Amino acid sequence: MPLSVAIGPMYWDTYLYLDAAQRIAMGQTPNVDFQVPVGPLVYYLFTWGLELFPRAQLLLLAQWCLLAVAAPLMAVVIADTAKRSHGLAFALLIPFLVFALAPVNALTYSSFPSLDGYSIYNRHSVLLLYVLVSGLLFIRDGRKLAWFCALAMLALFLTKITAFLAGGMIGLFALLAGRIALRNVALAALIFVVPLAVSEFAVHFVSSYLSNIAQLVGLNEGSWLSRVLMVISAKLNVLVPVGVMCAMLAWLSLGAEKAVPFFDRSYWWLGVATLAGIAFETQNTGGGQEFIFLWPILLMAWPRLQGYEKRSQAILLVLAAFSVVPTISNVAHRVLRSVAVLPTYQTLDLPLLKNMEQVATRADHMERAARNVSHYIEFSDTYESLARQGQAPSWNYYSELDFQIYFLIDIAAGAQAILDFEAANSVRLNTLMTLEFTNPFPWLLDRDATRHIQIGADPFRTIPPMTPEIKAAIDATDAVIRPKCPVTSGRLAVESIYSEALENRQVVEIHPCWDLLLRPGLLPAP
Repeated sequence: MPLSVAIGPMYWDTYLYLDAAQRIAMGQTPNVDFQVPVGPLVYYLFTWGLELFPRAQLLLLAQWCLLAVAAPLMAVVIADTAKRSHGLAFALLIPFLVFALAPVNALTYSSFPSLDGYSIYNRHSVLLLYVLVSGLLFIRDGRKLAWFCALAMLALFLTKITAFLAGGMIGLFALLAGRIALRNVALAALIFVVPLAVSEFAVHFVSSYLSNIAQLVGLNEGSWLSRVLMVISAKLNVLVPVGVMCAMLAWLSLGAEKAVPFFDRSYWWLGVATLAGIAFETQNTGGGQEFIFLWPILLMAWPRLQGYEKRSQAILLVLAAFSVVPTISNVAHRVLRSVAVLPTYQTLDLPLLKNMEQVATRADHMERAARNVSHYIEFSDTYESLARQGQAPSWNYYSELDFQIYFLIDIAAGAQAILDFEAANSVRLNTLMTLEFTNPFPWLLDRDATRHIQIGADPFRTIPPMTPEIKAAIDATDAVIRPKCPVTSGRLAVESIYSEALENRQVVEIHPCWDLLLRPGLLPAP
């Protein structure tokens, strides 16, 4: 029973998971045979989920596949907490379920009801940080906590390095606060290292992964201060009440928490977790469900505040509510709103797209997307002129919902054109590459994809310089697909980066919006 969801801004990020899944199915290994912007864990989970649910809605699968890892870990926390307090276990569980199931971000890029197909890996990262913080605060058995921390940190490492570093910062503070013993830290470190050592020995995974991350860091160099200010300005609604709480708790704890070890006091936990969250978010430009891992800390702190006078308790309760309620209410509201309007939305009817067609949007957005097919062909020179000046068709082009629908219509036309070309020339293009941010063609047509290149090909943030290895892989590619409707600055930049490897290819227009750059000798001589 295939499901459709309301397509949202920058939804095409979701198709990166298809690209990775097809590569994995063809025997490629992330970070070894192709470069990825984040860790490989969710790509494998998505691949296995797609095998289990072949008609899965892609965004929902990408969002929910992490539950295979996060849910068992959270179940350990809930089971341990429920032995002492069912209410506390319930208070930990509900936010976890909301944030794990809701495929939307706290920041919005569209006023229309829709779900967010971008920043999925950031949502996964903060959800795992929520699980880690919950375990550090509420699991009492030291050996169980060691295993829990090792698995949670391994999941963070394999999801996103910056989230792993944020988790490490919180974990080290837990050691300082006396929440975990040094011997259990050593045990956790051993459990963490063993599978990574095996993978490094087998396929050199760890070294390749860290090398890819180092390349991305080099490509994204910028002012650290400007990134910190960006995070603070975007999340003032969380950071201001948390900051006031920290200051107030530090003052009040001189009397109320004097029996608690100094570094285990509530204001330390809030402060360190907030700093870790800021550090993580400086490397996240797309938003997500930021700072949700403060929730377990507030639940830990609340019983300690019962000794305060009623007025102080009331103020702290209000500050705590301002810290966490807007995020969860916004996320829940956006999901419910998208579900409520879905029956009024139109769905695509493009069977060639398979699961990619399982999206919906307003009728006027659908009509505009359909009109854009002829519009971009008729005014191609105008858009190419803009692109060569470094300008997109509009300022928020990739956030516009009609673009996301048009992109799917255009992809379907390109895929059909490839099939028609192959039939007309009695040839099969076994390896496909696209001069675009995302490349769903290998998955749609069940072909292999060019090795050693970056998926999520953002020419301004993720594509590394050409190397002999990359050039050789592109040289061996049967067809490089060039989109033309419209020509954009991003597409021109991707082609420029790979230009050395695209020389001497036979260019064939298979559709007014698509060219094939064929490997020399692929077609028989006329």
